[in-house]
Amino acid sequence: MGPHPRTLRQIVWELHTLLGKAGIRPVYVFVGHSYGGILARLYALTYPSEVGGMVLVDSGAEKGVAVFKNGQMVRLVETATGRPIPPIKTSNPLRESDLPENIRIQIETAAQQMAPHATESPYNKLPADAQRMRRWSFSQVKHWATNDNPFEGEELAALAAELRKPYPLGNLPLVVISRGLDADEEHNRNQSALVGLSRHGRQVIAKHSVHEIMITEPDVVVQAIREVLSDTRK
Repeated sequence: MGPHPRTLRQIVWELHTLLGKAGIRPVYVFVGHSYGGILARLYALTYPSEVGGMVLVDSGAEKGVAVFKNGQMVRLVETATGRPIPPIKTSNPLRESDLPENIRIQIETAAQQMAPHATESPYNKLPADAQRMRRWSFSQVKHWATNDNPFEGEELAALAAELRKPYPLGNLPLVVISRGLDADEEHNRNQSALVGLSRHGRQVIAKHSVHEIMITEPDVVVQAIREVLSDTRK
């Protein structure tokens, strides 16, 4: 989408800026589900003094992120070529009106196709207001336009390299919640590896859940958050 794609670094900086402008002061406990788990880890490495604890809810793994390219699934970390990642953009954000018309039409078409599926199971268990917001966001061009990041492979490879170091999150209170259903061996290995990010990491298996644990077994997530909050305040 131009010279300043919305990189992972950009998203983390925007979140940091948003929290500051909202007057929400650190220390934070991050709860990251799926791709949000990757962003939570990057935030903790970027602003380590601001993160006091972390709960990863069936988090994505840097090496596991794949896309459909040239007729086959490709792991993004394997597409990394060492290209420099663009600096963070602190002004003049991309606006919907900046999109070339042909790109905007393509995104609109995709949004129209995705919106009706926004509240399919298990998201139909969400409160009515949350379902309404999810349907609305899925219909927005801006929601899908922000997914463009041609440097994602480079960023994931760099993050994976950082996380290979012994206990890269130090003594951070960490709970890794992993799904108990529909998980292959690679997913299980990746989830177990996340525990070793911290000397104080531990794993909980949500025995009755697939990916959306926070919807199907919310009590498991709530309990983990309470434990991490308690550990953070010690």
